[in-house]
Amino acid sequence: GSGPSSGSASLPIVCRWKRRVGEHLIEIPGITDTMYHTSADDIGMHVVCQAEVAGDPSMGRAFGQIGSFEVDPITRMNLENLISSGATSFPARHCRENDPHPRDLQIRVTQDFVKVVHPGIERGNNEVMAPYSADYPRVIIHPNDTCKFKLELSEDPEKSYRFQALSRNSRDLIALLIRCFHSRKYVGTSYILSQLFQNPATPGAPLISVVPTDFDVRALNRRLGKELDRTTGQLEVVEKVLRNSTAEKTELQAQLRETIGSYTEAIEKLHTQIASARGGPSAAFQVQLHEARSTHSRLQLELGEIREKLEEEQRRAPKANDADGPSSAEVEGLRQDVQQLHTRISGMAGDQKDQSQRDITRAEELRRLRADVDMLSSEKEELDLNCMRADKEKAELIENFMYVKGCLDRMQMACIEGPAASPEYERKVAQLKASYNQMLEERNRLAVKVDALDRDREKQKNQREATVERVMNANARLLEERDRLEKEKTRVSELYQRTMDALGAVTQGGSADGGGGSGGGAGAQEDRAKLESMRSELAQKRELLGKREQEGESLRSRLRRLAMV
Repeated sequence: GSGPSSGSASLPIVCRWKRRVGEHLIEIPGITDTMYHTSADDIGMHVVCQAEVAGDPSMGRAFGQIGSFEVDPITRMNLENLISSGATSFPARHCRENDPHPRDLQIRVTQDFVKVVHPGIERGNNEVMAPYSADYPRVIIHPNDTCKFKLELSEDPEKSYRFQALSRNSRDLIALLIRCFHSRKYVGTSYILSQLFQNPATPGAPLISVVPTDFDVRALNRRLGKELDRTTGQLEVVEKVLRNSTAEKTELQAQLRETIGSYTEAIEKLHTQIASARGGPSAAFQVQLHEARSTHSRLQLELGEIREKLEEEQRRAPKANDADGPSSAEVEGLRQDVQQLHTRISGMAGDQKDQSQRDITRAEELRRLRADVDMLSSEKEELDLNCMRADKEKAELIENFMYVKGCLDRMQMACIEGPAASPEYERKVAQLKASYNQMLEERNRLAVKVDALDRDREKQKNQREATVERVMNANARLLEERDRLEKEKTRVSELYQRTMDALGAVTQGGSADGGGGSGGGAGAQEDRAKLESMRSELAQKRELLGKREQEGESLRSRLRRLAMV
């Protein structure tokens, strides 16, 4: 249809606000205005607005989406400082129903519990504390008011508080801090550290950047399920290892007891045999001979009885059978019996040699068993000593544990019983944390400056080493020049000496001749000119040599200064 004319009145609009969680839209109750105030509940979320004409949905709907929202840097820094401190207090105003005079309370948030405190010296039973559980404590932010929120410590309505924070930032900090500490109980610590804290290996570095992603309930459920399965698997592995260790320990103890019992029984039997055989091998042989004789006499009696029975049977047999006599089968059986008896008697008589060998074997076995008994006794003593040391170490560990536990309990009691932090104290703490951050930045800046100075010093060192190398090369060249000048000086001195000798000889020849002619006078003048030129050249060489020596001395002094640097 056609839209309204330009001169028509504006239509009232009703807005419904929803949060996008993954692929689902969850409605934010209690908001129908065209303005929406973001809060800590919207971090990492997209907010969808559905607008329609009030009272006439048939005119259509309009949708809009904003987000995702992130924590501003200042709030993030404050949250990191509060999490690192482990515990903090927030002043808030408790607004009760039908009470025109709200009360000023304090919310104490720690890593283990959340506590509502009535400020003052005499607190008594006015403190309400709630440890972190699966559902509590819980923060419900008011959708329309920027400072109000509801804190539920448990299911009991008496432990549900309606607070008004000092500012919107304070309310969001309370909600985020409680949720962070609460999530540590049920979310992986490494995940929280990677998003909130710095890397300990690089202090002063910026926080790890987290790419904003949509919140997926199914992915979170799968991840939590995987963590639960992994934890359960680890627990099963630990329990299995514990069971195996216990079973192995029980089995080893049983084997040890069985071994000790068997060795004890064998030793007792050997002692009994030794006590019964105190007479030596001859006594044992006499006993065996006595037994053989008794067996032989018993067999002789049985043989006599069998013969008597045979004679009686023969007497009772009929006359017709007198010629035939006893049957061949019976005679053969009796012969076999007699042969067996003789074999047994001879075997018992011949066992004396085997018995002596058995006695020797038993003596060796007895010595071996005695050595084993001594070894087991030493092992038992070592085990007793190990048990005593283990008991002593266990007692020391228990004592250390009780001492540490006592110190920890005293520290926790001191933290709980300590006076509540005042706003002035909070401001001082904030100032100290700000100054700490400034000092950290200054330290990083100085570290950068020190690195630059180290690089400059290394560069200057390289330059000085190059200069020293050049100076050494120049010094070597000067030394070569000095050696060359020394050789030149020696050559000039020899030439000068020869010239002087020749000049003296010429002078003497002129005086002997009473003065030479014009040719002799010209030769003398020419020699004098050569002499003067050689003297001037010698002076120049000496001057040049002095300059080279001065340059060498200056180079040596510079080398000494560079070596000192």
